[in-house]
Amino acid sequence: MGLEFGHNLGLRRALRGLPLSPLVPGYGRLVARQRALGLRHIGDALVERGRVLGVLDGVFEEGGARRRQHIGADRLRQLGAARGGAYGPLLAQLEAVQLRDPAALRRILLYQLVELLQAHPQGSEPATAVALGVCPQEAGPLVRVAAAHLRLDGEQRRAVEELADAWADGKVRRAAGLAALLPAGGGGDALLRRRLAEIAERVKEADDALDAAREAEKAGDARAAEDCMLRAARLASDCPRALLGLVRLHQPGKGDPAEAREVLTVLPAPETVTVALSPAPPAADAANGRRVLRLTRVPGGPTGITEITDLSPAGGWVDPSPPFGQEVRYAALPLRDGRIDGPPVVSDVLLVAPDVSGLRSTTGRGRIEATWTEPSGALGVRAQLVGPGGPVDGAAVRTGALTATGLGVGAYVLRVHCRYRSPDGAVIESAGAEHPVSVDPWPTPVDRLDATAAHGSVRFSWSGGDDADVRLVAWPAGPPEPGAELTDDPARPWPAPLPWKAGAGGGLVPPAGSVTRVSALAVLGPRAVAGPGLVVECPPAVAGARVERVGGGRARVTFDWPAEAGEVAATVEQDGAGTVHRVVARSTYVREGLYVDVAPSAFSLTLSAAPRTPDAVVVPPPGGAVRVPADIAVSYRIVPGARRALRRGPSLLRVTLSCPGEVPDGLPEFVLVARSGNGRDPVRPRTPTDGTTLLRVGGGTLSPGSPVELPVPAGLRPPYALRGFLLGEGAADVRLDEPSPTTLVVR
Repeated sequence: MGLEFGHNLGLRRALRGLPLSPLVPGYGRLVARQRALGLRHIGDALVERGRVLGVLDGVFEEGGARRRQHIGADRLRQLGAARGGAYGPLLAQLEAVQLRDPAALRRILLYQLVELLQAHPQGSEPATAVALGVCPQEAGPLVRVAAAHLRLDGEQRRAVEELADAWADGKVRRAAGLAALLPAGGGGDALLRRRLAEIAERVKEADDALDAAREAEKAGDARAAEDCMLRAARLASDCPRALLGLVRLHQPGKGDPAEAREVLTVLPAPETVTVALSPAPPAADAANGRRVLRLTRVPGGPTGITEITDLSPAGGWVDPSPPFGQEVRYAALPLRDGRIDGPPVVSDVLLVAPDVSGLRSTTGRGRIEATWTEPSGALGVRAQLVGPGGPVDGAAVRTGALTATGLGVGAYVLRVHCRYRSPDGAVIESAGAEHPVSVDPWPTPVDRLDATAAHGSVRFSWSGGDDADVRLVAWPAGPPEPGAELTDDPARPWPAPLPWKAGAGGGLVPPAGSVTRVSALAVLGPRAVAGPGLVVECPPAVAGARVERVGGGRARVTFDWPAEAGEVAATVEQDGAGTVHRVVARSTYVREGLYVDVAPSAFSLTLSAAPRTPDAVVVPPPGGAVRVPADIAVSYRIVPGARRALRRGPSLLRVTLSCPGEVPDGLPEFVLVARSGNGRDPVRPRTPTDGTTLLRVGGGTLSPGSPVELPVPAGLRPPYALRGFLLGEGAADVRLDEPSPTTLVVR
């Protein structure tokens, strides 16, 4: 086995020198997969850990028990099955390359190794090649020949790596441009030299066909000129002269009748253009397919040609980035085995000036708000709103939106034109998108809401809402902001008017214990406007109220504490004494009770739970008031009779009436009852019937400041006890002021 390059060793097409180009279609995809795996070169994927590569007369795996094994398609298939995962796509592509050309795998590996050695600072050292995984016996010859090999700059390396793809795709003009960057003769690479010669020959054939087409066109033979253009396009699929010549020379209807019925339609969208062939090609023709080109007219310059490869899900093709503000045409050329096989089907001229998309609007009180989406290539828009009286001035237009206010009721039309810059610097406009919209009548909103509490109810008043049905409502989930415009929406219906009962003076009675956010709602047909609101609180009623005068100008108040109340307010209204408020917390009430200062005259006491909401309109609940009569007292005394000689005269009963203000009718009757005792200490009468009635004083005979005096009958035998009682319907409202019991015992 030779140890230098140049020996006739290995496969029939094995290299006699180093390759200058991989000459493998899809090399760019292969390198991308290789680098994604973090591999330095493809050989890192071909050998197991601890083994090295032999590259002198083929690609071999050396080391281990097998010592030396050739890496071919079978071995690549085994490696793909063993490693799988992320290595699968790379090894599958290498296997396909090896099956197409047995020498291609070695060309790729040597090309990458030479590139690495030439870029390495110690690339001339055999140890560098060994570090790259090369067999030590072959490392020396490899680095020597790599050092003497032609070095490529970045542009040349790109050319040699893309050359095979351009040739395989029939893009001869591009291949010729890449070949022009390379050294003449292929730099010692025989395979590359042959490929460059093939490219030059194909270029000459295409040029000859173009010359023949030009001569035929001058002679007026359009059919021959088209055939020559078609031959040039088959030879060089990227030849702009051939492609544009086919579009220029083809006249639908003069060839195949079936072909004449085909139409290439274009459908512009805000960012793309969809191209479709109608009728769709038959299934038998689908395998060969079509090649779609976009032809862009450039004033004063060559027509731009762009190939469209993106397919539409609905059939046809999608141009993802059409040139805004320019005129374009699309051409679909039939293919056979990847080559152009006939004249194109050409679309009409399209000015790429799409309109806005998503144009929609909302309306309100004398207002239209519109939004849209502008294409990315638009300079801006020109928006015009036309109403019953003509164009509307003063509409505010901003990016993607328009707002017009102060509008009258009626039908309007919004027109939006997109503006684009053409290649010659002029500004062009799209055809324009039209959107009809109507401004409907809306109610005048309520601008102020007031409430006044009186007599257990609340009266509301407001301003505004003159042409509307004003409803007082309570929103279940919080009221909208005042001025919010609402439409009749089943998903969020308007609340019903307040279900409160009517009270005194035309007011409404809120439920006891309720806290309600009352809002005004102006309604006109299916539209409404939210108004202001306020809080109405009706504290819970206080039950079991009892009032007792305890003397000293005070009264003791007891009641049942209402649930969930933090404080209770007591209000005393007394003629001539004004109104007194007292608030007591639950803890204080339990510990100390509740006492209020009162005058002797009659008064009313009202108890209610203290409101919990600040700034609320408080409506006391109905009831809860206790009327306490004036402090009317009847006092009596037994006045001993005057002493006469050794005996006293008869005792007198003195009855006195104490009453603030006027004496009410129906004062009770006073009776004096006596009860004898069997022992030394007689027992006091317990009731008016528990003894003998001695005297009676009618209520009508009593008046303040004029005591009534009556002699006490002397018919009873001492000892006995006296006691006075009040009888009649008013007895409970009059206090009986009794003397000391010792003064009422007669011995």
